[in-house]
Amino acid sequence: MSIPTNAEVVGRFLGRMAECHLPVEVIEAAKRCLIDWVGVTIAGGREPVVKSIAAYIGVEDGLVPHIGPTVDAEKSALLNGVAAHALDFDDTHIPTDSHISAVTWAALLALADPRRHSGLQLIRAFVAGYEVAAKLSGRRFGFSLQFRWFHPSAVIGRLASSAAASVLLSLPSDKAAHAVALSTAKAAGLRASLGGMGKPMQVGDAAKDGVVCARMAAAGVEADLDLLAPNGGFIRAFVQDRSAQLADLLDTKLGQEWAVLHTSIKPYACLHGIHPSIDAAREVAADVTSDDVAAIRVFVAPGVKKVACFEQPATSLEAKFSVHYCVAAALVGVPMGAGGFSETSVDEANIRRLISLTEVLSEDGRKMVDSAIEVDLRDGTTLRGETALSRGHPGNPLSVEELERKFLDLVEPIRGPAAKELLSVIQQFESFDTVADFRKLCH
Repeated sequence: MSIPTNAEVVGRFLGRMAECHLPVEVIEAAKRCLIDWVGVTIAGGREPVVKSIAAYIGVEDGLVPHIGPTVDAEKSALLNGVAAHALDFDDTHIPTDSHISAVTWAALLALADPRRHSGLQLIRAFVAGYEVAAKLSGRRFGFSLQFRWFHPSAVIGRLASSAAASVLLSLPSDKAAHAVALSTAKAAGLRASLGGMGKPMQVGDAAKDGVVCARMAAAGVEADLDLLAPNGGFIRAFVQDRSAQLADLLDTKLGQEWAVLHTSIKPYACLHGIHPSIDAAREVAADVTSDDVAAIRVFVAPGVKKVACFEQPATSLEAKFSVHYCVAAALVGVPMGAGGFSETSVDEANIRRLISLTEVLSEDGRKMVDSAIEVDLRDGTTLRGETALSRGHPGNPLSVEELERKFLDLVEPIRGPAAKELLSVIQQFESFDTVADFRKLCH
């Protein structure tokens, strides 16, 4: 008997997912991702990039997320994905350095039929897409993409969105495998887009292409399934020195130790690798008066310094990728949620002064989840803060109350009292025979 290929394993897994009995903790993890996704997407809908994309696809701006057949699902997926990532406040799968939820929910909700699809069907499809993308990518693909100036969410996200869309469209195993393989031919995204509108646009494109590839596979379009092999053409195009490969899915089991359980929810609306530096700064902030600061040193992982490349951010988008800004803002007590990255804060005199006094130092052995800060005061005192594991990481998670507060802080200013009703619906999402009420509250 022949040994199943990665593509065959993926196809069989997706083809059977409609009847999969998910553990309670996996369902709860998926709902946490959906709560976070809806919150950041509704708030992200006010961003200029979302309004521009809405104009591009020809719909009224501000009405996100798009759920069901109000406009073409591919256009809706694009808009949903852009809005989900516009604030850079969406959750992260740290092992792949990817915003898998942003892409996957964007595609699924665009495809959903609110009168026919149940909450549990959408959760199963979401978990399936997340599982395939995370497990197939293994431990090094996301890091390798970042190191080579690619945007992991845009590349790996297409695996997730195409797999999830295949489940929601009830594709048989062979067509589901082709959908995921087809998505590799569309994979693209540049790390250099961070700090601008191109970054969320890339996430939106990844969501849209998942819908496209699943629909193409349903219509009979096929791909070379060897693209999904551990050393196949997909990974060789992006990692040509063979320092990384896709996982062998016979060894890395799908549906065991579910990847969605390892999602990190962001407490701060910026690059995930800056979060431990914010935590460390907040640790010493109560003992710091900005006028007394003589110098600041921040110790980060080498990869964080490379990605967080804006030493003197000129815009709120650049500030999200600036250790210098985030530490300075945290030291003076700026809330680091969505409101902490305004043009006013970026230009504030005390913050600009602290930015000018800040040195960011990379240290071998540090990871993106740990950081330290030293603040020298004019009287010769040095204050030190250190974070071993950033807030929001699965090992140091946000509480249920903190996630709910994040959601309401994002949604209440836009939807008013309906925000609490929407939160309640998502908390019971798996129990609904259709998602019509969810769609009504979102719109």
